[in-house]
Amino acid sequence: MGFEQETINAKHPVLTDGIGSIHIEGFHGLQADKCFCVMAEGSRYHEYGIASGSVLLCKRAEPINNGDLVVVNEDGILTVYLYLKDRKKNVDGEKRILHNKSMVYAKVLGSFNFYQ
Repeated sequence: MGFEQETINAKHPVLTDGIGSIHIEGFHGLQADKCFCVMAEGSRYHEYGIASGSVLLCKRAEPINNGDLVVVNEDGILTVYLYLKDRKKNVDGEKRILHNKSMVYAKVLGSFNFYQ
């Protein structure tokens, strides 16, 4: 069965196979067992296109770079942080800042907003 396009003129069109699977253009070759989606709450990262209700595509065991958005598992609650190497920078507006890569559960690969 082929995929059908569900959005028009999008940077990352979402396609469906008609039986429940989706394909997000531009995110090829991802290992399903390392990827997951989580719904965002709040507006700390609005300049990244993330607000309450945004769906975040995340991947475990992905290399982390300075400035990446990452997810940390805090007692069973997944929380978004901005990873910064520079330990002198502890504040960036309302964003949560993380300096320790070993605390990263997953890297945020993209955010998607769906409207009805």
